[in-house]
Amino acid sequence: MTLIDFILKAKLSGYASRDEGKEKKFNDGSVGFEILTDEYRYLDRYNGFNPFAGSEQIFDSNNGLLWVMNYFGEVLPNGSNPKGIYSFLREAMLLISPDYPFRGPAKLEKQDFIYENQQYGSVDSFHGIESIYENNDKVYVLYYHGGKIQKAI
Repeated sequence: MTLIDFILKAKLSGYASRDEGKEKKFNDGSVGFEILTDEYRYLDRYNGFNPFAGSEQIFDSNNGLLWVMNYFGEVLPNGSNPKGIYSFLREAMLLISPDYPFRGPAKLEKQDFIYENQQYGSVDSFHGIESIYENNDKVYVLYYHGGKIQKAI
């Protein structure tokens, strides 16, 4: 399995899966997801609800760090329904693809919500901004960045 294939699989099995019962509580107080295969281990740990911050890490079978993504997001003060916004966010994140492998698609519209994802770069080095609009008002924003990790010599 390629790294990008595993990233897609892990993200679909994590937060986007809507199965919050699969969340783990870690010793440092963070919550998140851990997905294991013979080749890779994925950790997504985050703290907070609004705002929240976290990191996704992928390790090889020898526990060497291969890839990381850091993120910080929040429902803005005019966002009156954080749970509804996060529910729509999960719908967008289920549409992850090889073209948009970090969060959701470039754009998704449903009822009063619009999701937009502006990503730049590749799996090697990237950054982006994810936004949600409700009735044309920006109610959510998330900033993310990351890439492959070079092992020390």
